[in-house]
Amino acid sequence: MSRTSRFAVALAAAAALAAATLPGPRAFAEDAEKATHGDEAATPQVTLDVETNGVRVRQYQLGCLSQLTYLVVSGGEAAVVDPQRDVAHYVRDAKQLGAKVTHVFLTHTNADFVAGHTELMRAGAKAHISAESGSKFEHVGLVDGQKVAVGAATVEAWATPGHTFDSMTLLLHVPGAPVNPMYAFTGDTLFIGGIGRPDLVGGESTPVKLATAAFDSITRLKTLPDATKVLPAHGAGSLCGAHLSPDTVSTIGAEKASNPYLEDISRAQFVSRVVTGLPVAPAYFKFNVAMNRAGPPVVEGAPAMPPALSPTDFRAKLAAGAWAVDLRDAKAYAAGHVETAVNVAVRGRLDTWTGIVIPFDARLLLVGSDAEVAEATFRFRRIGLDTVDGHLAGGMDAWRAAGLAVRTTELWSPERLATAMKAGTEPILVDVRTESEAAEARIGDYANLPLSDWPHFGQVLDPKAPVLFVCNSAYRSSMAVGLAERLGFTNIANLDGGLDAWLTAKLPVTGTSKLAAVCPAPVPNTPAATPTTGAGFLLPEPTSPLALAAGLSDQPKAWAVLDVRPQWAFDDYHVPGAVRVDPDAIVAHVRALDPALRVVIADRDGTTAYAVAGLLSAALPGRAVRVLAGGTAAFWREVEAVGNAPLPSKSGSADARPAAPQPGASPAAPAAPAAPTTPTPPTAPKKRPAGC
Repeated sequence: MSRTSRFAVALAAAAALAAATLPGPRAFAEDAEKATHGDEAATPQVTLDVETNGVRVRQYQLGCLSQLTYLVVSGGEAAVVDPQRDVAHYVRDAKQLGAKVTHVFLTHTNADFVAGHTELMRAGAKAHISAESGSKFEHVGLVDGQKVAVGAATVEAWATPGHTFDSMTLLLHVPGAPVNPMYAFTGDTLFIGGIGRPDLVGGESTPVKLATAAFDSITRLKTLPDATKVLPAHGAGSLCGAHLSPDTVSTIGAEKASNPYLEDISRAQFVSRVVTGLPVAPAYFKFNVAMNRAGPPVVEGAPAMPPALSPTDFRAKLAAGAWAVDLRDAKAYAAGHVETAVNVAVRGRLDTWTGIVIPFDARLLLVGSDAEVAEATFRFRRIGLDTVDGHLAGGMDAWRAAGLAVRTTELWSPERLATAMKAGTEPILVDVRTESEAAEARIGDYANLPLSDWPHFGQVLDPKAPVLFVCNSAYRSSMAVGLAERLGFTNIANLDGGLDAWLTAKLPVTGTSKLAAVCPAPVPNTPAATPTTGAGFLLPEPTSPLALAAGLSDQPKAWAVLDVRPQWAFDDYHVPGAVRVDPDAIVAHVRALDPALRVVIADRDGTTAYAVAGLLSAALPGRAVRVLAGGTAAFWREVEAVGNAPLPSKSGSADARPAAPQPGASPAAPAAPAAPTTPTPPTAPKKRPAGC
């Protein structure tokens, strides 16, 4: 059957099945994190309010940062736990409850937001944080077992390192309560469905060292009564952990029954599980840590609006190196924008994504309505972006009236893309979602370059070739447009409405989710379907761990797996039969190989490998290059740790297994047994990361 006819059959089958079995369009296309895109997500919402024997506990959820903070009120005193930087609602609510904020507790030195402790200290509160934190602001240094009275209630500090070395869990003892302690403010030590990631500290504090400490901390927390309520610092969508539940309250008993990190497993298994598959940490996190440790500048009373700039002055600041952030929605941005302006719409996770894709120390300029500019200026301060150089007075209308160049972006409808795919004339599709999202459901096997790794666009893709960016709803792909413009791309398009619109149109997808079962893959992964730039440059193709394992098992001499990680990481663990090659030597190495060999580039998680593969493809036009999707971490997790395929070992034994518990860890990682126990997968389905 030809490529065209197979695609037509897939379309027809998908449409028929979808019409018969799928719910309405909104439910069909909905994203697990879409709730964080409404206006209410930028304002703290009360999600728990309980009073027991005169002690009141109130939980606030800030959806746009996946942040959970707390107010404890008793006997005219109030304490705030892990406050966001804008603190007026804590002070207001405490006053309405007949109390004054006298204490502020930080469970650790936060990385993903700037905390409001200095704002509350200015209002008279006393700050409490671990004595191990190295904090420079005036504070009470907490040690393990220390207790602080808040009215009739008592806060007890437990040292629970793991996410950071200064992480603490705060136990709240309520007199006469049915369980003691009644609450555990677990910070980033224990989440609902997960735990805090161990790789945000940096320096000599390797993830393995922190994961080892986390094992002891989680073991200790499991000794608390099953009925003790767990109140974490983050919910689903947070970049401080993985597999977080959308729930905001749990119990120790419920977590012991459902959280995969609280299972009865060995220390080695626990460490392996914690340090495997960690997402890339946003660059702004280290700046937030430094600000929180020093004591953030007080921003109460800061101007609501940055200076208004004429189009001429705005252009001059851009020429001097400033970054423009366009706050409008994707359609307005596509209709006309300042060239190289990055579209981070106010409606979504503005704070987080701006911090991810734009350098923290960049001078910022804003484009949007006055309301959008004021909202962005306010929200940027939550992650420490305190200085905005100005905004474009009069917006794009003024820019056009000044006769300045306007860049537009072509929006492709799902139907247009499907027609082009059927004819084999589609542009190069680049899915800018995370690897796990693309694995769940995607529009065929095209390039997957996560938005957080946008500098690699220019290393992997041809800036002159047509490129179409895709994400879940065009929020991230619209950001990718401006970032690609900064890299010199000249022929960029965006999928209008993203994968949501594609699914709503009942077009086929591939992947592991149930959507792929209802809408089968649109194009078989054959040489005829491999996208190229039209100039002999073959776009690197992803190869799944299971596909590589099968290939190595069936035809080991037909594959050349080239590992581009450092020597110590390669020695720690690598795909059986792989050869380590320095990235600088990759071209010469591949040039010397038999052209018939199937070349696969591998690294820890697949990100660097795409860049190396892109450079290789550009240097050797016509040579097909593959990338190990998810890297050695995914190969270990999906193949070796669970015994999914017989593989040749370094010594040639098909039954041998690697000695290291996880790929790419520091050399100090504890060794796993020769035949590791199969890890138990999480019982809850994995949530899509923040953003769409």
